[in-house]
Amino acid sequence: MKNRNLLSIKKLAVLGICVSFVAGGCGKMTESSIPKLEEPVALNEAYRPVEYGTIGSMQVLMATAVPRDYCNYYSANVNISQIYVEPGDTVNAGDVLAVCDVDEAKKQLQECKDALAHENETYEISAQISDTQIKLWESQAAEQENNTLIATEQENERYDKQLHEYRVQKINEQMALYQQIVDDGTLKAAHSGLVTYTKKLTGGRSAAAYENIVIVSDTDDLVLDIKDTAINEYKYSDYDKKYVIVDGEKYDVTESQYTSEVLVLSKINNRYPDVCVESREKLFLTAGQMYPVYFEKTKANQALVVGKDSIYKDGDTRYVYVKNDEGGREKRIITTGEYDENYTQVTEGLKEGELVYYNSTDQVPTRYSKYTVTRSDFDIANYGVSYSRSDAGTITETCDYEGQIVSVNVKQDDTVENGMLLYVVDTGEGKAAITEAKNEIDSENESYAHKIADYDKQVKDLSEGGSSAEENNKQDEKPDTAYEEQQLKLNLQLLDLQKKLAGADHTYQLSRLQSAYDSISAGNDGKGNISVYAKNDGKVSKVSVKAGDNVEEGSDILQITGNSTDVLQVLVKDSNNYKVYTDNIADVGERVSLELDGTTIYGNCIGFAGYGRQAQRGYINQDDKGVHITGNTDSGYGNAAFYIKLDNGIPDDLTRASAVKFSYVSFKKVVVVPTSIIHKQVNPMDKDDISYYVWKIDGDSVVKQPVILSDYTSGSDTLVLYGIDEGDEICLAS
Repeated sequence: MKNRNLLSIKKLAVLGICVSFVAGGCGKMTESSIPKLEEPVALNEAYRPVEYGTIGSMQVLMATAVPRDYCNYYSANVNISQIYVEPGDTVNAGDVLAVCDVDEAKKQLQECKDALAHENETYEISAQISDTQIKLWESQAAEQENNTLIATEQENERYDKQLHEYRVQKINEQMALYQQIVDDGTLKAAHSGLVTYTKKLTGGRSAAAYENIVIVSDTDDLVLDIKDTAINEYKYSDYDKKYVIVDGEKYDVTESQYTSEVLVLSKINNRYPDVCVESREKLFLTAGQMYPVYFEKTKANQALVVGKDSIYKDGDTRYVYVKNDEGGREKRIITTGEYDENYTQVTEGLKEGELVYYNSTDQVPTRYSKYTVTRSDFDIANYGVSYSRSDAGTITETCDYEGQIVSVNVKQDDTVENGMLLYVVDTGEGKAAITEAKNEIDSENESYAHKIADYDKQVKDLSEGGSSAEENNKQDEKPDTAYEEQQLKLNLQLLDLQKKLAGADHTYQLSRLQSAYDSISAGNDGKGNISVYAKNDGKVSKVSVKAGDNVEEGSDILQITGNSTDVLQVLVKDSNNYKVYTDNIADVGERVSLELDGTTIYGNCIGFAGYGRQAQRGYINQDDKGVHITGNTDSGYGNAAFYIKLDNGIPDDLTRASAVKFSYVSFKKVVVVPTSIIHKQVNPMDKDDISYYVWKIDGDSVVKQPVILSDYTSGSDTLVLYGIDEGDEICLAS
């Protein structure tokens, strides 16, 4: 029995498969004469042998070997003061990667403390107000409607308590995060490895909670990442068999598992991680190389199978045409079982090795040469046509205001230190902003004074009314004097508590307004002139404005750059000289090259910039505080970008160098055949149903063999993922 892989082909779609296995046995055979009108018609004789195989379906997805990433981030909103590492640096677990503005964290911490004190104070007063109101209604219990009011108020109390406890919990959590930053504002590496990403501070220093500041990758721990297939759109977890082909060898794999907390958080944020697969065996993977991953679902195993195009129907009867010893055909009634898109299980009527006619309107080749299938490497190149030396820690100072530049206090190539005056801007509205902030404080004081005056008036009116009623009761010697005194006392308590609540709110709001006023006033001379100071050491590499220039909020003022590095930043953008795939960058660890004066210079990809898919990607991080989704920020380059290090450093003169070359597609030891031996067929009932096949030489027969193709062709060659293998002989038209 010969081995054969029989399957229909649809790239990245569920496919029928038939994989041959060694087995024996046959079913009962029934013969009958062939009615002339039922004689099948073909362009020429087309037979294939009956074989043992598997009925089922298959999915083929492409995985890329990439290092395992470890994200480093703050758990609270911060302002980054400085990032100490750049892509290409090697760090150990615990090394300091960055530091944030501790003064800003102290400010946030104090705001949390004030909010907590206000929450506790107002809750306590509100609870007293509620208790007093209930007592007032209870003293009037003779009135039936008060019972409903009391029950409603008690339910509100329970709800307010739960809400209060939730608010306190959240504030305490924020306080703990900011306290941790105040105690130690450094960001330390969670894992040893290669720095492959750093947040660019050119767009500002602020970093959101769980935003990636630095990503460290373990280049010794490669995983198979099925890119562009996130866990929310992956539909093949229930397939029976999963394996990857590495250097022509098959290895079983399983998908990386995620907890329910991860899945819930991903759904809430609509940011899902990629599907990754791993093997229990040690796989010798190459960074940046691609590997086909196969997912099979079995309906019937070790089954005799024939192609669906061999089976004819007469009511409930199924039959085929079998080649007899004289070279003619005989009709054979069969019993069928499971089936897939291309093959049907035969439970009775055929035996292994018999040749069964199949309906083919395609011309079976009679003149051809033999092509023997081999395994080889398959690569498609991509290019980065723009590259330059990367400078460490480049920061663009942007204006936070709209106005006019009064003075620029540094010039290009000046060395600056933290705290040095950089420039002064006349906001024009600076004075108005201060005045507005002062007016808000005055408005709050005025509003509070009105509230207090109103409470005092209510207390006075109530007290005077209560005294008059008390005197009248004494004169008339009425028995309800004690009741009215109790009512007066409770109402006065309510007013007093409401007054305290207003005072607590006023104190808290006034504190917030004063803080805003102080922030606006900082660096402002009161006339709208605001001085801006350096927050980092470095060298002025660019000055974009001069005194008298009008600027808008967000305008570039100047750039401060750290030391030059031995890293090249590569941009992937359209070119007239190269075929460029602009949505693709080199993978970390991938080998790259550069042609210079006829010599090939080699290097490695050592990092990437956040752009497009990299900027939108969600990373799952789980620690003792729970599950978090982190993300990168857009680099702002406008093109996909990555970083490389050349083996022997950057040449002195790069002007004569070509584009940086890297792999768009890279496979090792895969089936690659001439495109000319592959044939296309279209389902006449569905023109979108397109499949491919080759003419395979099977002993003395030539049979149509379906194949799965990749999406990739290179020159006159095509990568075949399934259906034929090394050693198979294929018809090559002569």
